[in-house]
This record gives sequence, structure tokens and C-alpha cells, in this order.
Amino acid sequence: MLKRSKFVFYLSALIIFFAFTFFAFTIQAQEVSIIEKTVVTATRTEHEIKDVPLSITAVTKDEIDRNPSGTVADLLRDIPGVELFDLSVAGAKRVMIRGESGSRVLVLIDGLKISEQKSMEGAALLVDVNSIERIEVIKGPSSVLYGSEAIGGVINIITKKGGSKPVEVNLSSAFDSSSDGWNSYASVAGAFNGLDYRVSGSYVDYDDRKTPSRDLDNSSYKIKNTSAFFGFHKNNLKMGAVYENYNADINSHTAEDTVEPPLTYFQLDLPEWSREKVALFFESENIGEKLIKARCDIYYQNTFKDFKNDMDIHVVPFGPAYIDMELAINTKNDQDTYGSLIQLDWIPLKSHYIITGIEYIRDELDSSQKTGSITTSAMPPFFKPDTTGEETLYKLEAVQDRFDLFVQDEWNFINNWTLTAGIRNSWIKADLKDENFPDIEKMDTDDSHAVGSLGLVYTVTNNLNLRSLFAQGYRFPNMQQLFIGTSHGSDEPTFPNPDLDPETSYNYELGARFDNKAFNVDFALFYSDADDYITTKDVTGGRQYTNINGAETYGAEIYLGYTVEGLGLTPYMQGTYLRRKYKYSDFDTYNTGHPEFMGRYGLRFETELSGGLLFWSDLYGRSADSADEISSDRDKEHTPGWTTANLNFGLEADYTCSFKISAEFNNIFDKKYTTAQSSLTAPERHFVVKVSFEF
Repeated sequence: MLKRSKFVFYLSALIIFFAFTFFAFTIQAQEVSIIEKTVVTATRTEHEIKDVPLSITAVTKDEIDRNPSGTVADLLRDIPGVELFDLSVAGAKRVMIRGESGSRVLVLIDGLKISEQKSMEGAALLVDVNSIERIEVIKGPSSVLYGSEAIGGVINIITKKGGSKPVEVNLSSAFDSSSDGWNSYASVAGAFNGLDYRVSGSYVDYDDRKTPSRDLDNSSYKIKNTSAFFGFHKNNLKMGAVYENYNADINSHTAEDTVEPPLTYFQLDLPEWSREKVALFFESENIGEKLIKARCDIYYQNTFKDFKNDMDIHVVPFGPAYIDMELAINTKNDQDTYGSLIQLDWIPLKSHYIITGIEYIRDELDSSQKTGSITTSAMPPFFKPDTTGEETLYKLEAVQDRFDLFVQDEWNFINNWTLTAGIRNSWIKADLKDENFPDIEKMDTDDSHAVGSLGLVYTVTNNLNLRSLFAQGYRFPNMQQLFIGTSHGSDEPTFPNPDLDPETSYNYELGARFDNKAFNVDFALFYSDADDYITTKDVTGGRQYTNINGAETYGAEIYLGYTVEGLGLTPYMQGTYLRRKYKYSDFDTYNTGHPEFMGRYGLRFETELSGGLLFWSDLYGRSADSADEISSDRDKEHTPGWTTANLNFGLEADYTCSFKISAEFNNIFDKKYTTAQSSLTAPERHFVVKVSFEF
């Protein structure tokens, strides 16, 4: 049955792909209208999205402004190939791309990495949604241009900079009935005489989430954001400074199936999860005949996590004997990141555009773990309760240095054909410099690895491009996996493994983009084969990080929309087909916790009313297949499939003071469901309303 489904998938995919090609040549002689260009920087230089060999989705400023929801995750959740998961904390979602977990997805802000060296599932989206200009999501390995951790893809969040006039003020406020949550934002920005500036701040306060069955205790969160940008531009020169401060207080809900014997109580809490960054950049264009652009970024970033885990354990070894243990574990992770990136763009020959770069990142991690325990036991011969207490404090210092060189050549070798070839070499060293943890010794490990990519884009017409891509992926294990491990999230610890090998992958992709103002189609087929995949296995006293044989993934992504001229109606559908196999040493399984099909489909409407008012609406459904997951120790979990109905609509106008009012009604039929890989039940039927003014 499985072989047959693979055959049907590949046959259908090839028919669609070659149908695109045939359709392209049938319309090549026709004059088609040219749409407004969508420009992205996914290849570290500006390109129209149709000319990029990567699978990329851009979330535009208009889409962000029209979405009243208060998180970055809500802007990403419907992108084909993207899944979200929460790990029991509503205020800190992570992103998966094509089945690759958050630790294999690189999160960037203005091209600079959010580094997370002690996390089960990679970097969270620690950024204010109100400060975002646009988001670029690269699906599939981008290790050549972005290095380790980009094995699954890249989320590059581009923030707002200066304004369009000397002084402009933006105010907005949003209310979410699913948690009685408020998201309020204010900014002042401007530009004059070559100077640019923006100062902004926001406050987010969400109570416990309401679901169709009950409220989720300890699912509330509060977030404070401040940011500032000051820049200068003159002729071909740009420079600027950025400051960002994100501070969250996040509660963690305990799922019903978490507390099982011998565990009688379990609670996580993150009273502080913060990110602070200072960055400087310098950019100059048209420097010489062949050197056309130079840019340098320098930044310092601190991420801090205060993580508390309380649990009670009750063990009855026999008869009236028992052991009760109360554990309070407090971990503090304080990570400093120092980074620099220099990029030079060249045109040495007429048909070549070459990007060269040097990147250096240093992560310094100070981690402490304070454990308090109270043990009460009643043992033979008298079974008299005896209570003892113990407190320990362990500290650890670790450093990781990464140095990279990369080069990429875009060669327009024949009319309408562009070949993109790139290579990056990474030198990484991780060093456990100081510690007093039991059973952990000072050590270091290093690696040097090169990856390459080869992409081809054929411009059939002004509106149709075909693309293909081969790319290698690479990911070096983080310091938690190598040196530290973790005691959180379970009644058993997860031990580190300094002998872990880096993950590598080989990836292949075919795609097509067509857009003539009426039809808009973006289609991709992909296949990935990863080796030395890092996961966990059962060992004495808990679990341990280990390499498995690998992971194999194939699938398809599609966006299809058609705008009915004169009516403002756009029916559309977008979705993902994904099959993923884990290859363990003793068995293989396709039950990896991901739905086979998931997507969004609906009808958009937009029209201009009298008085310059613009009205828009979007009636749509979301759906996902059921998902099964079998772990390395053969435990199985099942997530049922689900479908929801939703409605977005809004009004906007640009007078002396421009304003926008947007609203959404989510989960209209009050469906109770949980998305795959998540432990929190999704919100009940609810509405979100946002009002914003700019003057």
C-alpha cells in the first residue's frame, strides 16, 4: 500500500509539473499583464521572488497589518510546509518546516541569528509582531548562505526602520476574547535630511486560554517590548544602530496525561524569558567597477531564561512502605552572543553576480541548576515516616565559536536561464570550560564541514518561472545536547552526549511559479535524506541524546489562487502533503507525528467603498489529517484530524490620519482540537479585534 501511494504521489507530481511547462509554452506568445513585484532578500541580495531558486514565502506588510492576532506564529501558521508547536507554553511557539523541528530552523531578525544553545526545540520567536515590516520564510536547507541550524529552513524577520516623513506616530490596540488578551503598541518614526529613526514599545497581557471544554490553567503570559532604530543615509552610504528588548513572563500548562504514577504533581514556569540586542550596520553600494556592494553587521545579543520545574513523586515499593519526594528545580540560562558578518557583492563579468561573505558567531553560556528536594519515606521494620531535605547548586560555563566563509555565484549563462551555485565551509568548536555537575567533565569538540548548493531557474515568460534545486544541509549539535542535558519537561533527566555527530542532509526540489494578476500558482516538490539525526533514547536513569540512522522526507506544497476581474473575488487554496520516515537502528517508521495533508482554503473579497474606504474579507477553512508518532522506545501517540471555519474582515482608509480596523472570528463551530506536536488544546470559538491609527 505504501509503495502504491508513493507511486501515485510521484506520478501526480510529475503530471502537474510538466503541465506547468506545457501551459507555459502555450501562453508564451501571448501578452500577459505584469504584476507588482515582490522583492525578497532570501539569497542575501534583492531579487523578485519569482527569480529565486529556493522555495520561499513572503509575508508582506499588508498581510501583517490586516492580521489582528498578536503573535508572529499566527502570521506563519498557514504557509505551506510550515507547522507550529507550543511545548505547553502558549506564549512561545516554535516553527517546524517540512517536518524539521525548531532546532533545525534558523530564526533571524534582520539577517542576524537568534541563538539558543540550551533548548529542547530551538529558538522561540522572541520578537514583537507590531515591529515587523515583512517576513521571509525559506523552506528547505539554506546552509550555504546561512550556516548551521538552517538544515530545515530559515525564518528571516525584517523589522520596521525609519518613517516616510519627519514625524509619524502609530498607535494600535488588539483584543483577543479567547484569553481576554490585550496587545497595545505605540511608535514614533521619521526621516529628514538623511536621518532615519523609530522608537517603539508594546505590552501584551493574555490570561489563561479558553477552550471548548475548559480553561487551561497556567497558560497565561505577559510580554514587554521596547526597540529603537537610528540611521543615516547619503548617496550610496547607509549606516545605523538598533536596540531591541523583549521580556516575557510565561506560564506553562500541565497537560492531563503528564501526571501519571509515580508522578503526582508537575508544573513548569518561565518567570523570565528575555532577549536584548544591540546591533550596528554599515552598507555602501557601487563602490567600484566590479565591487558593487559591501555590508558589515556587528551585534551583541543576550538571551536569558529562568526556568522552574516543580514535581512530586510517590513510590510504593511494597506493602505499607512508600517514598514521597518533592522536587523544585530552578535552571537559569544566561547566554551572550557576539556576532559579525561581512558581505561583499561583485560583478566580475557581465553575466555573473557573486556574493562572498565571512561570518563569526561566539556563544557564551552560563547555566546554573538549583535543586531542592524533600523526601519522606516509611520503610521496614517500623514504617515510621522519616523526612530529609537536600539542596544542590550546579554551575556550568560553555563556549561555542563558529567561523564561516561562503561564496555564491548567480550566472545568467543563457537568455532566461540562471544557474546559482554556492559553497560554505564552517569551522565550529564547542568547549565546556568550567562545571561542577556530577558525571560531567571538562571537554571540547570541534568540526569542519563544507556544504554546497546548485539551483537553476528558467524564465519561460514574464509571469512563469520553473526552478530546480540541490542543496546540502548541515547542523552542529548545540551545547545542551553535547555537554549539559536537561532535567526539565519530564520526571526523568535527559543526559548529554559529547560523542554526537553533526547532522547532514541531501535535498532535491522542483518548483514552478506563475502569476499574471489573475492566476497565482506556486508549486514545489521536495525530497530530503538526512543522516546522523539527533534524537533521544532510553538509558539507565533517564534518556540520552543520540544519533539515529537518519530521516527521509518527501512531499509537495502548493498555493493556487484566481482573482475574478472586476468582482474583487479570489478563491484560493494552499496546502502541504508530507511523508516523513525515521530510520532507527532496529526499525523504521512513518509515524513521526506529522499530518499527511494540511492546508487552508477560502474566498477573499476586496472592494473600495465610497469615501475612500477599502473593505476586505476572507472566509476560509483550515484542515489537518490525523497524525501518529512512534518514539524510539516504541511508544505511540495519536492526534486526531480536524477542520475549522474562520472569517477575517476589515476596513481601512488613508486620510490625513490613516486607520485600519480588522477583526477575525476563529473556530466558528467551536471545534475541540489539538494540532500535531502540541500539548495545548486550541482556543474555543473566539474573536480578535484590532484598531490602528497612523498620523
